[in-house]
Amino acid sequence: MSTNFYLSINASLFLAILCSRLIFLASASSAGREVLRVSKDYELLEMVPHDTSSFTQGLTYYNGHIYEGTGLEHQSHIFQHDPSDSMTTLRRIPLAPANFFGEGIAYYYIWANDGGDNMRKEHRLIQLTWKNKRGFIYSLDDGGNPKKNDSQSENSSHLKVIREFDYDTVTGEGWGITFLPHTNEFYISDGSHFLSVWDAESLDLKRKIPVKFERKVMVDGELTSESLDVDYINELEFVDFETGGDGTTDRDSGEEGVCSNDDTECNDDTSSPHKQSMRILANVWYQDLIISIHPETGEVERVYDFRDLYPIEQRQKDGADVLNGISLTGAMNGGSEDGVELWITGKLWPNMYRVRLKQHAT
Repeated sequence: MSTNFYLSINASLFLAILCSRLIFLASASSAGREVLRVSKDYELLEMVPHDTSSFTQGLTYYNGHIYEGTGLEHQSHIFQHDPSDSMTTLRRIPLAPANFFGEGIAYYYIWANDGGDNMRKEHRLIQLTWKNKRGFIYSLDDGGNPKKNDSQSENSSHLKVIREFDYDTVTGEGWGITFLPHTNEFYISDGSHFLSVWDAESLDLKRKIPVKFERKVMVDGELTSESLDVDYINELEFVDFETGGDGTTDRDSGEEGVCSNDDTECNDDTSSPHKQSMRILANVWYQDLIISIHPETGEVERVYDFRDLYPIEQRQKDGADVLNGISLTGAMNGGSEDGVELWITGKLWPNMYRVRLKQHAT
């Protein structure tokens, strides 16, 4: 994506958001755990190395590992990293065809018939591309635990492409994607102010949600509301602030999950409404911010300021690009006072950061 898009409406929009939002003050420690640095909207918990040649387009978590999708033609890959070992890379899978430009990725699962009387939970990863209008689905069903120095085993089904699909969006581009397990849907960004909602099995478009920020302004001496479109929504991550996860209870199991066809546990309750604590987190292209979006209304309810995480002045000296990459870490807060933990990085950044957001205000 050309950096010329940066010269747009977002600078003034998010200045207004930052000026109007509530700021939650931080304490120097939380639950007795070490905090490297305290900021207005987050606590920095850990910093690990990141490949400065990786043009990061998206992060996602499954079974103790962080998966990273990168972009640029002839440089796009899917990486599997081990966060317990300083984010050591275990697998590196090139996108094919090589001239495709990789974009956002997301972990998800489906229930599939095993050919008998049982249903089996299949773990998968989905990847978008920028302007190619082609997506890829990869298998994650072998648990994803390669032996060290054996990360490219030909016998492994992990990260093998099992399906390709065509799609279209408002702009004709693919940017970010995230999975909502309780509704069995994907939310997709495309650089516009819309989030497209797809059925997770058919990949059919179900609806489009405009993302807006509402602020109070004075007009002719009277206080009124002004609704602003939020363009350039990029990387997405669905979270439940009550649990610190996303409602996918077995992301850490690596198991297939088997049950009988008449077992109600085989069928996720897709009719249940979104809980009050559920939000879509998104970063906005060329802004060092993460916004919290209501998944039904599209309203931006909070903005998290990450301008001091890796300041733009230092990035310019280092040759690094924009913030882009949000993933859950697998840590669950169990409804405690702790906020959601995330891994965050950016395009060509030298580090990946584990942070804890301040508790969401509901």
